[in-house]
Amino acid sequence: MITYNDFIWKWNTRFCDYDGQFGNQCVDLMRQYCKDVFGVDGYKAIPSTGWAKNIFYNFKDNQYFKKVLNGPNNTPKKGDIVFWDTYLFITGREGHVAIVDQADLYYVVAFGQNYGKDKRCSFVKYGSSKLLHGYRGVIGWLTPKK
Repeated sequence: MITYNDFIWKWNTRFCDYDGQFGNQCVDLMRQYCKDVFGVDGYKAIPSTGWAKNIFYNFKDNQYFKKVLNGPNNTPKKGDIVFWDTYLFITGREGHVAIVDQADLYYVVAFGQNYGKDKRCSFVKYGSSKLLHGYRGVIGWLTPKK
């Protein structure tokens, strides 16, 4: 197992294809994060139910993660896994998933893959206000149980 910071150093500006299928997807990086940082297979920690948004909607709390719904006054913490719903022209119909680096009521900075021009693993600043845009489609996050 490695630390969150070591995970960032390992994957920043690279591509991650955890399952060897469908190319470098955002869920691949999420599963690699489970393996590298928590030492558990990404499919065991977070069962697969299709697209990123469906993984969140169908997730049940387990020994590794607790599901938290996005609300007007809560924010994810560093290391949480944040999910977006369908948000056309931003996340597409599949939604999106990334790992939180920092967040407050106005924005989320997350480390993810398959977003933006380059599509490599990188940091992106999302959202403008929970009250106005709900982090532009964030549906919630998974908080590690340590």
